[in-house]
Amino acid sequence: MDRSERVAIAKRIIEFYDKDRDEMGEVSWEADIGRFTDKARFDLEKQEFFLTRPQLIAYSGDFPESGDYYATEIAGRPILLVRGKDGVAHAFLNACRHRGVKLAEGCGNAKGFTCPYHGWTFALNGDLTSVPSRQSFEPEQLKERGLIELPLVEKHGVVLVHPQPSGHVDYDEFFGAEMGGIIADYNLEDFRLVGEYRAPARINWKHAVDGGLEGYHVPYLHPTTVGPGVLRQFLHLDYGLHQTLVSPMKQILDLKNVPEEEWPETLPYGFTNAIFPNTVVGGSKHIMFFQRSEPGEEPGTCTYIFRTYGPHKNATDETRAMAQYMTDLLMKTALEEDMAIQSSSQIQMEAGAVPSIVLGRREVNLIRMHQNHDRLIGHDAAEALGHTNMAAAAE
Repeated sequence: MDRSERVAIAKRIIEFYDKDRDEMGEVSWEADIGRFTDKARFDLEKQEFFLTRPQLIAYSGDFPESGDYYATEIAGRPILLVRGKDGVAHAFLNACRHRGVKLAEGCGNAKGFTCPYHGWTFALNGDLTSVPSRQSFEPEQLKERGLIELPLVEKHGVVLVHPQPSGHVDYDEFFGAEMGGIIADYNLEDFRLVGEYRAPARINWKHAVDGGLEGYHVPYLHPTTVGPGVLRQFLHLDYGLHQTLVSPMKQILDLKNVPEEEWPETLPYGFTNAIFPNTVVGGSKHIMFFQRSEPGEEPGTCTYIFRTYGPHKNATDETRAMAQYMTDLLMKTALEEDMAIQSSSQIQMEAGAVPSIVLGRREVNLIRMHQNHDRLIGHDAAEALGHTNMAAAAE
């Protein structure tokens, strides 16, 4: 994103503030709760959104050095990211080619991967290098028994992977010019891991994405964490399947007394970017975060991943302290505030406490996202809502 675009965003925020207005969309929208609770829809989403499309699943900073690895997943499909001896990133299905046992957990550094079941060993490039009692197998059975490699693209500090070996990944095609520019501006190549959280969560995967796409809730849910530092004049940017929420910091008002040509390159607002289908990224020169909600076995469960990263090049005690402070703040916001309220929403929906949801004109990105989902799987929200209302009337 060039300077003129960044300045235009700042001007728009200030204009809304001066007029005491919020950016609003053209419509408010009522929708069925089946998008959070229906098992058939949930299974279709996993197939159509996750298992047939490339995914943003990591930063380069998750496995920056030769021999580093990071074990993650895509909708239950186990993925092993590895940095080879030559520094090139690889993605493999995280399964031994003998009996399918998972080879690695979490993050670490290794010279290769040995299966804990029977000792089969694989090199960083996926080659099968050692088989105990090799003579007990036919030679032909051990050919082409290296780890199954997945298509991967690494660029601007992010890692895209297709979960199918025959899949295709293209950075520009995946992000588009505008979102690709935002990602490039973060200089993520320079960031390294600071904090990490991964655990089962009692929410549908979409709840975690929803939370990063609207600022309507911020003063009510986050009054002592991130809320005090921002204005209510959030902006909403539409990049097709991806959306961005622009969060204005209060310092942006100081620009009103400064000539535009003297405005800094980094302006006082932040971007929270929802990357289709379930990855949310954003941050600043002080801290970057990565959030991903992997669908579980049922609609109301997921694996919630939240990781933070601080600047690495020319890091000082001050920059490291700032990264840790921001990590603590973001973890508290995500886990103690967002997650708790999203779980409440999920449980009440499953209990039949509400027949529908309604998204207002200040929840612009959420409407876009959910309508994109419906379009991609051929879901008629009005028809589904009508069925829900008829069922409620019959009761």
